[in-house]
Amino acid sequence: MANNNKMTVSRYSAILAEYDLLLEEACGFSRRLTGRKVVETHLIWAEVIFTKMVCHAISLRRIAPTFHNGSDPELWDIGAACAVARTLVESFDALAYIALQAVTDPEREMRILLWELHDKEHRLTMLEGIGAAGPDIDRLRDDANMLRDAAMAHSFYGRLSKKVQQKTTAGETPAYIQIQKDRNQSSGINHDYYLSVTMQLSQYVHTLPFALSQLRLTQARDPGALQIMSLPLQFSMPFMAKAIEGMGKLWPALRIKLPEDTQRTIDVWILLAAHRVKGAGN
Repeated sequence: MANNNKMTVSRYSAILAEYDLLLEEACGFSRRLTGRKVVETHLIWAEVIFTKMVCHAISLRRIAPTFHNGSDPELWDIGAACAVARTLVESFDALAYIALQAVTDPEREMRILLWELHDKEHRLTMLEGIGAAGPDIDRLRDDANMLRDAAMAHSFYGRLSKKVQQKTTAGETPAYIQIQKDRNQSSGINHDYYLSVTMQLSQYVHTLPFALSQLRLTQARDPGALQIMSLPLQFSMPFMAKAIEGMGKLWPALRIKLPEDTQRTIDVWILLAAHRVKGAGN
């Protein structure tokens, strides 16, 4: 785990080694999923979202400095690393909401209905915004109407908040029926930690004074830049660990006995996500 010591190449390399352990297991689990027939809707979505997470994790690893033979480029793309990590974190949020959280079957059905309805409505808004028209748009609108009717006729609909019901009726269906704080609680993620992670990553994604001032003060290979480049890796690991654990629960037959250091790394990062260990990730 990280601490508050000055970032050095050796300390960064240790962080990278932990990341590699998680990435190797995530890729391995993804490979074990290949070719398996999946029927349940939430499992179909889980496989797609997990694959998306793995792709982001691989991309982040490729961006990260490695110091092999001193051949790393002098330009480190801090913004890209933070953007990929932020997307990975948000992918876990979707994975947990759709498939990992322990909810009743009716609630899960409702979550998926509204999630898919949100997608149709969002696409319609974008297409109508550019003046698109034709049979494809009509079919998309019909699909949205069918999903909305199915959602409103569902046995769980009456248990939704009035706000969610009103937005659904108005054609502004939210992607999630829970606010972020409640989703984090259901996922075993410390809400303050989640906010800190997403806020810090966003600072480097957006072209705002904070990020620019930091970049002006750092250059590739100095401790400040290395510190910043380590953050996307560290911030991604709790969510990678929880995704690996969650997928193992969805597909217990695909779980394998992990090497002791890999299992310990998973356990420690899951603990951090739940309890926001002071100083970790800084």
